[in-house]
Amino acid sequence: MKILYIHQHFQKEKGATRSYEFSKYFLKQGHNVTLITGTGTSETTAEGLEVISTATKYNQKMSKWRRIQAFGQFMTGSFKQGMKQKSIDVIYATSTPITVGLVGLALSKIKRVPFVFEVRDVWPDIPVELGYLKNRFLIGMLSYLEKQLYKHAAYIVALSPAMKENIVAKGVSSEKVHVVENLANNEAMDRITAKIPTYLDVESWMKNRFVVVHPGTMGEVNGLKHLVNVASAMKDKSHIGFLLIGEGSEKAALQQQVAEQGLENVLVLDEMPKKEVQSFVKCCDLGAMTVKDARILWDNSANKFFRLFSSGVTSDIELSRLAA
Repeated sequence: MKILYIHQHFQKEKGATRSYEFSKYFLKQGHNVTLITGTGTSETTAEGLEVISTATKYNQKMSKWRRIQAFGQFMTGSFKQGMKQKSIDVIYATSTPITVGLVGLALSKIKRVPFVFEVRDVWPDIPVELGYLKNRFLIGMLSYLEKQLYKHAAYIVALSPAMKENIVAKGVSSEKVHVVENLANNEAMDRITAKIPTYLDVESWMKNRFVVVHPGTMGEVNGLKHLVNVASAMKDKSHIGFLLIGEGSEKAALQQQVAEQGLENVLVLDEMPKKEVQSFVKCCDLGAMTVKDARILWDNSANKFFRLFSSGVTSDIELSRLAA
């Protein structure tokens, strides 16, 4: 079977690698997989995954309207690339953004093959409830698009039971929606040893400290300001440190807050390859996962949550040690 996989934000080494892991699994089952993305460059991986990139510029620091422009560019670019593909048996499109689903739906109609829609974030619910989207016409248009995607998809993949409940509540048959939560590769994690990257001079900062680590995106929805506020309230407890690793639209503001408040118990580092992050995390004591205080965000299935469990830093930890 030939699978056409569409994922704008596909990653192999940094960030969320769910689509890469799924693609490798499909390949091991004997299927052919071609993945269209907006990131990186076109290549064929060692596993045999054909990656086609539209080279669409996108990052978390872009303005809202610049991101919308990037979504549109990828939508048109991925559609053109998808039309070039021959002998496709199924299309697997993963959001976000929701426009990726539109590409999958259009290609499935033209090529007359089934379309599977993976919902990573429930749109437009999230931007509406967070106050990012207020235009009633645009909300109505996106809601209509959402329902059309649910209607025409052969199957819908939700990342959590709560997300499935949200989708079913909109009139979608429960049998059509399947929950496949985010996950971690325990065997691969077991092969990773605890190690601080050699190019980082952080050992003296970590020495004799109980280190709380948050690896991942530093965007507004991630709620990391709360974690820095906690660190500020614990300035007098020098044996506890907070380590943030990654990039995002809120990173500069977090760094500014750390500098202005003289928080020596907070260290903010740049994004690094996934394996390095995993090795680094294993040197820490407790993993932290935060989100902005909005009910809709609690339904998500964050990949870092599962990776932290797999690394062992969120299990068998006595939280009372933080107050010692």
